[in-house]
Amino acid sequence: MFSSSDSNFLYAFFFKLSFLAYTTLCAISQSTFFAVSYSGSLDRMLHRMKLDDSSATYSRKGAVIYTSVAWALVLVNVAFTLYLVFFSGGYMDVMLAPITTHVNLSDLLLARILLSLCRLYLIAAWVFPHAMSFMLAIIFTHQYKGLTKSLDVMLTESNQRRLSDWDIETLRQRHQEISVSVSDTDDFLMFHNAGTFCGQLIKSILLFYDLVFFREKNDPLVLIVRVLWIISSLVGLIVTTAGGIMVNHYVSTHGVCSMCLKLNRLVGRVDLI
Repeated sequence: MFSSSDSNFLYAFFFKLSFLAYTTLCAISQSTFFAVSYSGSLDRMLHRMKLDDSSATYSRKGAVIYTSVAWALVLVNVAFTLYLVFFSGGYMDVMLAPITTHVNLSDLLLARILLSLCRLYLIAAWVFPHAMSFMLAIIFTHQYKGLTKSLDVMLTESNQRRLSDWDIETLRQRHQEISVSVSDTDDFLMFHNAGTFCGQLIKSILLFYDLVFFREKNDPLVLIVRVLWIISSLVGLIVTTAGGIMVNHYVSTHGVCSMCLKLNRLVGRVDLI
């Protein structure tokens, strides 16, 4: 196994690598949403959304739930961060290496305050973009489900299970509006999702390796926090993947073609694409 000095070096090395992966994915998420917000792209896309009463109610409930969960995660992470920085016996002092290496400080309180502020910013930059991207995926998924449900209702209520030209054109326009919104969102979300997926995957692997082979502290709360870091990374990975899969399922060729074939069999001349 490793000597004590080698163990300390490797622990610091893998811990900093995981922190680098974390800051990189936070930078990607924050930069992506800042760019689309500053340019007005996100605002224009949201204003173009046409939600019926059912979708609007569903979106409001989802927004309340996801916002509450996001703030709860932020507060929990803030509490753990403050403990690790100020009350864990210097566990996070490894992140102060540039200051402690080049500046002789008798008291690290100011440096720890700066570190905690940086950590608080990174927590927000990690949580809120995930919540927003998943919320958009949920809204689009619900809109596609509502469109399919509207088609089934129209077919059930129509005579001989046939649709009028007006109903067909209404469905086609509605499908096109949703698809345009999804396409606009995908232009920036694909960069966010790709960056966060890779960053969280690398971060999870490094944190797991660090937890298994290097245990520098006997503090049980520190161990719990390290385990929660891994769990939170995996949850973020799942959220990123699930959002992409849900939307892709409804905009995929199979989903659109199934709808078209269903109408073609019933009407004989419908093309929703």
